[in-house]
Amino acid sequence: MTSPHRLTLDPLTDTTWRLRDRSTADGDPDGVVVACIELRPDGRYAVTWVAHGIASATFATLGELLDSASAVLHPRPRHPASKPIPIAHRPPPLGSA
Repeated sequence: MTSPHRLTLDPLTDTTWRLRDRSTADGDPDGVVVACIELRPDGRYAVTWVAHGIASATFATLGELLDSASAVLHPRPRHPASKPIPIAHRPPPLGSA
């Protein structure tokens, strides 16, 4: 299974998968392992992220999981910061000098 972001799910067993990112720039045709996924008995997907730090999460569907992986691996560009709002300055009170 491949998403539009070049994420690939490789089955390891009937209930476990390896998630790879094949859009890496290092020229590796097999891509980089991003996460290990396990289908739990309750029907949810337990994910252990191995790329960009180690963390875990649980998702109700594979679609949610792939959306999350895509957001982590290919974040949307941030809008440039706007010019700061100037703060009005007042002259010092009379007689303070």
